[in-house]
Amino acid sequence: MSDIKPLSFPHGEISSAEEKKSHFPFSSLQVMQPPTDSAPRSVDSATRMKQLEQMLHEAQGRAEIVEKEAYDKAYLAGEKAGMALGKKRAEQILESIEESLHGVEASLAPIHQAFSEAVFDVARHIAEQIVGKAIEQDHSKLLKIAEQAAAQLPDTTELKVAVSVDDYASFKRLLEESNSLTVLTSDINTANGTCRIVSAQQDILIDPVAAVAGYLEQLAPAMLSETADMDDKINKRSDDGQTEQA
Repeated sequence: MSDIKPLSFPHGEISSAEEKKSHFPFSSLQVMQPPTDSAPRSVDSATRMKQLEQMLHEAQGRAEIVEKEAYDKAYLAGEKAGMALGKKRAEQILESIEESLHGVEASLAPIHQAFSEAVFDVARHIAEQIVGKAIEQDHSKLLKIAEQAAAQLPDTTELKVAVSVDDYASFKRLLEESNSLTVLTSDINTANGTCRIVSAQQDILIDPVAAVAGYLEQLAPAMLSETADMDDKINKRSDDGQTEQA
């Protein structure tokens, strides 16, 4: 029994066999390792940043819209208030102008009356000058007036036409040219540009300039009265306007 020796194996062969031996039937099968968390976490962060940026951009857009709406409302409210204030101010200015005009119209009434009288006097003077010049340059007009007046007389007995000494020659020539039977005589008391129709019972002075002046004198009160009525209407309108404003 002592001669039996135990079996011995080379150390290297045992190691090789153990190394080659596998606990699983598929030696090529590799165990899958779970994925690491680094990549998904980086992707989620980038997405989140983009979402935050998008939200910030949208918030800024909404803020701009709200700001613009608020500005538009404030501008519209200010514009309405400004228009109302401007309208009120314009009405006040218009009322002030109307009051000033009414006051001016009332104060102008006496001036208007005086001016009308002055204008009438000037017009009368001009008319007298025109008639006087016309008679002076053409005595036939005066002679014609005298003949028309003489024809209206009921008594033409011993009818004569008396003129000034200076006008005598001119009238004599006119009578000779017209073959008139009118008796002409000169009179130192008769002014130039006038004549007198003398009959047995009447002595009528023909003065065209004085006739125009007299006619205008008669016309003056009516014309000036009409002017005064117009001034009264203006003053009444001024008083009514002030009453309405009050």
